[in-house]
Amino acid sequence: MRLFPVTAFLLVACLFVLAACGARRPAPAAVQARQLSPEAQASYDYLVYQDQLQRLQRHTAQGKNSPLTPEEVQAITDRADQALDRLLAAEPSPRLYLEKAGLHWNDPGGPARARTTLKEGLKKYPDDRLLTVYLANSYLMDNRTDAAIAVMEDYLSRHGDDVEAAQRLGQMLMDAGQDAQALDVLKRIPVDKRGPDALYAIGRVQGNLGMRKAAIVNLSKAVKMDPAFTEAMVELAYQYELAKDYVAAEKTYARILEGDAFPEARLRLINLNLKLNNPDRAMQVALEGPHTKAFILDAALMFIDDEFYAQGSTVLDMLTAGGQVPAEFYFYKALIANEGEKDPDKALDYLTKVSPDDRLYPHALRFKAQLLHAQGHEDQALAIAVEGKKLFPDGAIFYILQSALLKRDGDTDGAEKVLREGLARIKGNPELSFELAMLLDETGRREEGLAIMEGVLRTHPDDANALNFVGYTLAEENRELERALVLVQKAALLEPESGFILDSVAWVHFKMKAYDKAWENIGYAVDIVDDDPTIWEHYGDIARALGKEKQARKGYNYSLKYKTRRTKEVREKLDEL
Repeated sequence: MRLFPVTAFLLVACLFVLAACGARRPAPAAVQARQLSPEAQASYDYLVYQDQLQRLQRHTAQGKNSPLTPEEVQAITDRADQALDRLLAAEPSPRLYLEKAGLHWNDPGGPARARTTLKEGLKKYPDDRLLTVYLANSYLMDNRTDAAIAVMEDYLSRHGDDVEAAQRLGQMLMDAGQDAQALDVLKRIPVDKRGPDALYAIGRVQGNLGMRKAAIVNLSKAVKMDPAFTEAMVELAYQYELAKDYVAAEKTYARILEGDAFPEARLRLINLNLKLNNPDRAMQVALEGPHTKAFILDAALMFIDDEFYAQGSTVLDMLTAGGQVPAEFYFYKALIANEGEKDPDKALDYLTKVSPDDRLYPHALRFKAQLLHAQGHEDQALAIAVEGKKLFPDGAIFYILQSALLKRDGDTDGAEKVLREGLARIKGNPELSFELAMLLDETGRREEGLAIMEGVLRTHPDDANALNFVGYTLAEENRELERALVLVQKAALLEPESGFILDSVAWVHFKMKAYDKAWENIGYAVDIVDDDPTIWEHYGDIARALGKEKQARKGYNYSLKYKTRRTKEVREKLDEL
């Protein structure tokens, strides 16, 4: 903001002094009537605005400790708003419109008021990039991605050489899952104008599209231009990992750790060393990491998932260094005792150390019930489920647990009754609805289950399980395939690491005879979930449709290996090859 003349500032200061004196005696009529020059008025209004803005910032920083009432906050905002209006009337500028929009950015009713100001600013300054970007961001805050993209595309239609705007539009398209369109926009940036940020954005979107080699080339260029560009190094290491070049990935992550690395890079390095079957190096990286609960638990879980239980236990012991042992320590130790040491009694002993007051207590109860059931103590397991329902009547976890235990014992009617009991208590609960729909599907009442999950979608349109269930079911029935694809793809965006959802995406493509896309997605699915017989049968079906006999045999054999319920059908498919 421009500097104001000293004389104007002194005049404003004198006015404040006179105002303070006015509390003791009336000001002379001549002073009251005196008019400020336009320059002095602008100086005064800007100082008023800054003063009110600082009061609002202090209020925000103090949070609940702020002495201001909501009415006082609104009055301060109004005074700041009025001062800005006077400034805009006298000396409009893009910066002032941004200031006014910022004043209302976090209004309880959303950014609509800020958006109105930004639109007013763009009428006067249609080619201002910052006003354009802020307007687009206001739409993003309301989840109106298409409107945000339209704003940026309109700007770029007139300013095609604006590199920063192109990068911002590319990011918006990427966030919206429109990776191909994002790449088209980003590649319009001339090669000689692509800096580290542009190359990073291009590399990321190429990675999303499975263009691993191209992604690695552009990300390497970004890192070469800016060796301190940590985000680009992390993405580069990740792309090496996806390309299964684990050695290059490990070197890149190690390079990241040489600087001021963040925990995610260290976790990635741990994971890579486990893939390279170097658990001792992985443990060393973990032990040298931050001694925070979040990092230790994430690292320990990696060792547990890869069945390096002893190393995982050693990493967990870091949690005992601070004196008070968190409940997660006992929970994970129980997991190691059961899975790694095959000692369920030791696991039960750990679980008893979780306090009833701890948030993990219901999960500890559920784990105890599962262990007892596996030991053949069905009555004790069911008793824990019933106890859990009494202690946590509004939690879905114990209705689902009791239902699962009854179902394992062959009592599907009892399992259904418990789930309906839970839904009567917690109406419309998505987790209970999903379990009931799955049970109905397994017992030959698919349409009833589908109706339940369609109801969940109406009330919870972003529930990944509901999206996946409905989409997969429609594909199984070979109807509404276009809608099915939209549903499962949305589910995959919400849970991109779910192998079961990626299997559904593959299966819908298969039903639509888009075999290449089906093959791509089923490959992702088996990389994540490699022991599910249905996914492997789908793998075999898709491979057979593409004439890949060797891969088809692999899929069907793995389906049999993992105890498919469709043994006869799968054997027949093998015989037909």
